[in-house]
Amino acid sequence: MYERVLVAVDGSECGDHAFGVARSLVSRDLGSELTVVHVAQLVTGRAGTTRRAAQDEELVERLQQSVAKLLAEGVKTQLMTPTTYQDGPAFAIAEVADQVDADVILIGSRGESSGAQAVLGEVPVQLLQSAYRPVMVIPMPRQLVGLD
Repeated sequence: MYERVLVAVDGSECGDHAFGVARSLVSRDLGSELTVVHVAQLVTGRAGTTRRAAQDEELVERLQQSVAKLLAEGVKTQLMTPTTYQDGPAFAIAEVADQVDADVILIGSRGESSGAQAVLGEVPVQLLQSAYRPVMVIPMPRQLVGLD
């Protein structure tokens, strides 16, 4: 078991699956801690910098509910929602992992912004290159990608 697990989520099915795997790695009996990270990327438009998509707010609300449920179950859990302008989500995730001294970082193999044909999404690849901690890339289960 790990003491401090960080999972990065983006609202995709693969991110949700990674969250489930992360949840299975923490134990309230052992005092494990789970940090859930969702990075909001800001884009610059003609009117200035604005937060990306209303779906970000919906996802954060859903994540807050999941964190509250885990806390009620006695699992030490926190939600962190850093914002990035240009560096991209991978660098923000790695920075949060350093802040919480995560033993491992979990991330789905493909996210919302990756093409359906991609074998490994851009953010997991960048995270593997930028994080100084173990990174566990979680693929979709075979039955969810139509291989069974």
